[in-house]
Amino acid sequence: MSDQPDDTPPDSHAEITASVTVTGSRAALLRDLAAVLGRTPEALAIEWAAGALKLPTTAVAETLPPDDWGLFDGPPDLAARTDELLHQELDR
Repeated sequence: MSDQPDDTPPDSHAEITASVTVTGSRAALLRDLAAVLGRTPEALAIEWAAGALKLPTTAVAETLPPDDWGLFDGPPDLAARTDELLHQELDR
């Protein structure tokens, strides 16, 4: 007998169990995000571990504009044009 695994593919309907442990500031961020989204921190931790959820690596204020984490999709000069845009909407 060999210690090598069998070359036959696993049953496609076999159950898979996974465990993810997140600690520190990343865990705190996942808990806060879960509360905002109305989801469980465990679900978000699994998405993060799978690469489906990106989390910022630094405080958002340290990387303005955010490299890979946009807060909203708007014009880059929105802050400078707020009054102008607001008055346009009110005049309609």
